[in-house]
Amino acid sequence: MDPEKGTPFLTEMDSYYHMRMTRDILQYGHPGDSVKDGSFWDSLSYAPDGRTANGYRPLMAYIAVYTYKLFSKFSSVTLDQIIYWQGMFISSLIIIPVFIFAYRLKGLPAAIIAAVLSSVNYGYFVHTVPGFYDTDMVNMWTSGLMFCLACIFIDSIEHIKKKGDSDKSAYKRIIIFGLVFAMSYALLILSWSSYYLFAVVLIISLILYILIRFIIAHKDSKKSALKDQRYLILTVLIVSIILFIDNPSLLKDAFSRLMSLKTSSVNDLFPNAYVSISELRKPALIAGGLTGLFQMKVLSGPNIGIINAVGGTVPFIGSIVMLILIIRRIIAREIRFEYVLLTVWFLITSVMAFRSWRFIMLFSIPVAILSGCLIGQICELMDKGRMMDRWVYKVMLFILMTFPALYGAYKSFADSVPIVNSALSQTMISIRESTPKDTILISWWDYGYFFEEKSERRTLFDGGSQSGIRCYFVSKSLVTPNETLSANISRMLSSSGDKAAELCVKTFGNDKGTLLLMDELLLDDRSNADRILSNKDIDAQTKDKILSLLFPDTMSPTEFIITPDMLSISGWFVDFSMYSGEETFDKSQFSAVLSQVPVSDLSGDANTLKTDYGFDLVILRSADRYAAYTINGGSEQPYHIDKVMVSDSNGYAEYLMSEAASDLNGWCVIIERHDDQTYLSLVTTPLADSVFGKMLFLRGAGLRQYEYDPALSNEVSVYNVKRPQ
Repeated sequence: MDPEKGTPFLTEMDSYYHMRMTRDILQYGHPGDSVKDGSFWDSLSYAPDGRTANGYRPLMAYIAVYTYKLFSKFSSVTLDQIIYWQGMFISSLIIIPVFIFAYRLKGLPAAIIAAVLSSVNYGYFVHTVPGFYDTDMVNMWTSGLMFCLACIFIDSIEHIKKKGDSDKSAYKRIIIFGLVFAMSYALLILSWSSYYLFAVVLIISLILYILIRFIIAHKDSKKSALKDQRYLILTVLIVSIILFIDNPSLLKDAFSRLMSLKTSSVNDLFPNAYVSISELRKPALIAGGLTGLFQMKVLSGPNIGIINAVGGTVPFIGSIVMLILIIRRIIAREIRFEYVLLTVWFLITSVMAFRSWRFIMLFSIPVAILSGCLIGQICELMDKGRMMDRWVYKVMLFILMTFPALYGAYKSFADSVPIVNSALSQTMISIRESTPKDTILISWWDYGYFFEEKSERRTLFDGGSQSGIRCYFVSKSLVTPNETLSANISRMLSSSGDKAAELCVKTFGNDKGTLLLMDELLLDDRSNADRILSNKDIDAQTKDKILSLLFPDTMSPTEFIITPDMLSISGWFVDFSMYSGEETFDKSQFSAVLSQVPVSDLSGDANTLKTDYGFDLVILRSADRYAAYTINGGSEQPYHIDKVMVSDSNGYAEYLMSEAASDLNGWCVIIERHDDQTYLSLVTTPLADSVFGKMLFLRGAGLRQYEYDPALSNEVSVYNVKRPQ
């Protein structure tokens, strides 16, 4: 629970960005906290300069603001309470277009089942629970509404063809539904930055529909085949013109969106941060073994299965069966625009779902409609027969189709827990109350949006600034054992952001040699970098510009924040930093068997600590010197100990073992004492030697250019980046 706001913490990180933009809209009338060069500007993200907020899609923010203004007239409700609860109410609007779509095709049973499946499937439900304040609550029902209205609009045009041009009521319907369709598309544009994906689905469906009808008419030897499609062709042209006027690069953006989901950790010269995001990884077809076949077993992260997330095996198979029936009808010349649209919608979103589990949600809606229509088809066959108990069978079909999804929604609701905690919140409050307003925060990007919202301070690395440059250099600053390199990187990023790297790449080339050169320049002070650059074939002006960006004369107060859970993702730091200049990376270089485990005071000469990992750790102490080894079933060294690192009231010391490992598989025992408590860790030697390791396990012991700030720290460690001497 957030003690300041009286509501639970939000359940995912992007929600805090949207919360901040919503608060800006309420306070300033636009997203972003300022205006710069005529653009709405977000000064807290992408430090030090900030970034434009013009591209923000504010539909859900507008809904929250106006809901708050309305309810605040009658109660003491806060904007934060509206934000926390809004998703579960607004997202339920998905049932309206889905119900209408399925009802038009296969009647009431189909509409009911489709509406239920569309709202409670895991892929959609988990993104719309209380506390999940993101665009998913609006982009699904706005896109569904657009598709539904497009079908009604096309039907009105077809009605003119059947009844003749004299049917004035059809023209009225065209005008009305055309205007409502345009409004729904406007809402979609305001709801999601990738709205163009739905526009592409619609355009492809319209073109295919016209082509199919033209081919059929041509085969029937109708000379007026083209003339018969004149209204549809005109409609496609008008809709396409409107869509392309709004976004001339519509098709290019859609293709780029699909192609951007790369699985390689290196994207061009700099690393691709997206591969570390679990939502963007490729999902399995099904997860959970046999139980996953019969119920929607709720799992997490990369274990999510497509079938599980769309509502279970029965809806998934049912949608495929109905899709086959629809295609057969199209082949048999039973043409409806809904059939073509559903087919294209299903196929394109299925491709997206197999690329990334984040997009399973998009796939779940056509699955819901198709599986509902299959039940509607079966019910129609039942009604044509003389089955006395057909309603009993219909109820059984309803339960069979919807129970796995309903059960999964029930189970997953309890699993929606906040991503932040009180310790992190209190750290941000302390930073807000105790640091200058121009302070810049550096950490891994995961908590960046929360840092900005809670501390009201600029953040270097967040969900909107996952550039390869920052990914590489923040990783390098954490992984390197060279504190000078790490601190110089922090100062460079805090003062000039990406500009130094961009200029170096422009000057020396877009290759790995440029990164190695930058590492060499940042390993020492400005005068040493000057000597290195003097030997390069560049002019004096360019050299001075590079030096001023690498080694700024002034810098804003900068705090480096280390959270305990960064240990679990530290393997990505190794990967992204191109550790030791190697082409291949071994994430196991950063591993921990024991991490900050509280133990009794190690006062004896020989202390044996039993672990839950099948080995004992023996720590020897003699005249304030330490040694350690591990025992497993009587044999020594299942984990080869290179050294012992100790930090206590006497200072910091390292004790090397007589036979240190020559490879990267050596281990280090870390003993850290504070607040009358002793903490013990057993980690790989590269992790222990890194700046990150000293920050996480030793409270900065052994570091000189990062200063641990106990007043701002708790479970979360805060380090001030010292200015260069």
